[in-house]
Amino acid sequence: MSNRIVRTVCTVALGYTLALMPELCADEKDTKPAKAPPAKAPDWSKYTTVGEVVGEIVKADESKLTLRVTWYVPQNGNNNKRPPLHQANGNNVRNPYGQNKNRPNSKEQHHDYELEFVPESLVRMKTLPPKLDENGKRVDYTQKEIDALRTPDGVPSYAASVADLTPGTIVDVRMVRDKSIPAAKMTEGDLRVKYAIILGKDPNPPKDDKKDDKKKKDKKN
Repeated sequence: MSNRIVRTVCTVALGYTLALMPELCADEKDTKPAKAPPAKAPDWSKYTTVGEVVGEIVKADESKLTLRVTWYVPQNGNNNKRPPLHQANGNNVRNPYGQNKNRPNSKEQHHDYELEFVPESLVRMKTLPPKLDENGKRVDYTQKEIDALRTPDGVPSYAASVADLTPGTIVDVRMVRDKSIPAAKMTEGDLRVKYAIILGKDPNPPKDDKKDDKKKKDKKN
């Protein structure tokens, strides 16, 4: 084969290669995994914020949580009336992570409340727990891990789950009600969980009062 024929063949082959390059690049581009869209924050437009309260988890499942709230009441008061949960604030409710003032004329009194979740409800963690390697040594989170835990945008703190709401978990519960319910007609049963933000853990988890009451009734019978 002469040099002229070889050059002709190479020229034709090069032409085909250049002509196919855009398609080959497009195929390669199409095979790359698509980047997942950022998670969207829940839509709370049909709810109204009611307030927040700090308490301890007695129990929790996918549908609701039972929260033990410790109230400050007058020392000489004999009233064991259950306070409305939406009236909780930093002055009348105990917060182990807040600035609790010395209250010589007050005593503590706890009550348990059930709060339902809605599909938009989220469990979050105020601060990240220590991350340990396989040898139990503390290591830093990567920026990618931190970014993932902060999603979705517009939501406070870091991602957690209902499984993290074990007895004794201290949480800041942000509460809402459906906008269709007027404030004047709202009852405790209308309150729903917006965010349950984990603040820490009580080494001595609270007991379920309802279980204790049931045991007492069984003994009497």
